[in-house]
Amino acid sequence: MNDLEFWSEDKRLGLKIHKREVSQLLKVCARAGVQETGGILVGFYTESHNCAVITAISDAPSDSHSGHNWFHRGTNGLQRWLNHLWNKDKQYYVGEWHFHPFSNPNPSQIDINEMQKIGDSYSYQCPEPLLLIIGGDPNIQWDIKVYIFPRNRPLVELIKCF
Repeated sequence: MNDLEFWSEDKRLGLKIHKREVSQLLKVCARAGVQETGGILVGFYTESHNCAVITAISDAPSDSHSGHNWFHRGTNGLQRWLNHLWNKDKQYYVGEWHFHPFSNPNPSQIDINEMQKIGDSYSYQCPEPLLLIIGGDPNIQWDIKVYIFPRNRPLVELIKCF
């Protein structure tokens, strides 16, 4: 597996994620089985501020709750982890990820509403949060889709580059 790169149709917004983080995501998803799971994406933006580079992902915090077709991410330990990554390498929160087991990686209306709330919330300090969704079977056949939720604008799907 190679590093993955996603860009908007107009090439103005992008995301890069290294194969190490993709492998980690797939392991977490495989462990979850038929339950949804998720966490946060951490990284930085390129100098031109048009592309997020994912350098770390969290597992589901211990206070998260999930079912076959729903997930509520908890917060236990996230702030301490984020503070550590900021102090160590100036990495910070850029968005969320979650897993749709044996399903497509399209966002539900609940996903869209939650991401818009994050983008509108000044406490997250993230006016354009990313949402990465893995769908399918993480052991055999899976797909990833990425979306950006710019504050006060419609979501933008990023397309995987080959």
